[in-house]
Amino acid sequence: MENQKEIISLIIYVSVLIVIVIVFVVSFFLAYQKRKTQLLIEKAEQKRYFDEELARAQTEIQEQAFKNLSWELHDNIGQLLSVAKMQMNMLQADIPDDKQKAFSEASNVLGEGLKELRQLSRTLNTDYISKIGLLESIETEIRRFKRLNFLKIEYDVKGDIVKINRKDEIIIFRIFQECFSNVVKYSRASLLTILVEYFPHHLSVIATDDGIGFDIDNIKEGSGLTNMKRRAELIGASLKINAEKDKGVSVTLVYPYEPKTNTTIKPS
Repeated sequence: MENQKEIISLIIYVSVLIVIVIVFVVSFFLAYQKRKTQLLIEKAEQKRYFDEELARAQTEIQEQAFKNLSWELHDNIGQLLSVAKMQMNMLQADIPDDKQKAFSEASNVLGEGLKELRQLSRTLNTDYISKIGLLESIETEIRRFKRLNFLKIEYDVKGDIVKINRKDEIIIFRIFQECFSNVVKYSRASLLTILVEYFPHHLSVIATDDGIGFDIDNIKEGSGLTNMKRRAELIGASLKINAEKDKGVSVTLVYPYEPKTNTTIKPS
């Protein structure tokens, strides 16, 4: 009887010991998994932070490069063309009558080129874009393309205009400046449709062309598309590119507002 009690006590003791060991092992495993998961999360956060900082630094470098190029175009090349235009005007009186028409045409072409150069230098200047805002910047770029007569452009703005962060406006404009440039260089389009629409909680900008398009599944993304997507991610916007061979390209950007800083402006 006493032996039986000792055996039962021993079984209980061993069972409790086994339970304690199991609990310890499970607790250790769960703690290990939790710590491992936490380290992976921290690593992912560090990578995301590094990528964001890298993208921000690249954007700042690009903007400074644009600004330097703008100054170079305006202050150096622009001045040289201005001097050439003045010299041509001074020479006009000495040109024979039968050459006057051709001379005037050449002078006018030089003058138009000078205007386009100055306008281009403005759209490359971050300070100028920040000063005039997103809509006027887009409209300025559209007017420039229209003067160059590359293609027909249809442009529309819908909704109550919302004032957004100036730095974000610059990035949105740069995305679509790249988009417009790609349309001119690659699309062979005859029509570009641009819609800017202000919704209650987000801004939508859509640019669609009727060009030759491309196979989006097989296309290798160049620096242009990569830059557009990185810039969108930098301001918390989504950028979607729909393309199909021989059916044009559509670029859609959705930018969520920051309620604390953005205000609505009723159109006059």
